[in-house]
Amino acid sequence: MSKTITAVGIEKIGRRLADSIDHAAYTLNGEPKTVEPFRRLVSADEVKIYVYFDDTVTGTVGDVQLVDKDGDVIAATDRVFEKPPSKGLYVAFKYKILEKETEVQTA
Repeated sequence: MSKTITAVGIEKIGRRLADSIDHAAYTLNGEPKTVEPFRRLVSADEVKIYVYFDDTVTGTVGDVQLVDKDGDVIAATDRVFEKPPSKGLYVAFKYKILEKETEVQTA
């Protein structure tokens, strides 16, 4: 079975995903916070969204989520990071857009 989505179509799906992200939500020492995504990269079939915590953020960073413009959480990690005051921290969300071929059976 041949592919139906072109390379341009796959890249547009990735771009729409990246552009739909409004902010990242996270907890800092147990308190809810938000931050703008630092970088959104779309290349061919790959989407990368980076969340950056600079030297103004110190302590335990957890529950990092990507929230879209509708207010829905579309990606989340349950990892916990200890953020020292002297270093930055990147959390990267990376996805690969893949068309999965399926067969349709008719009766």
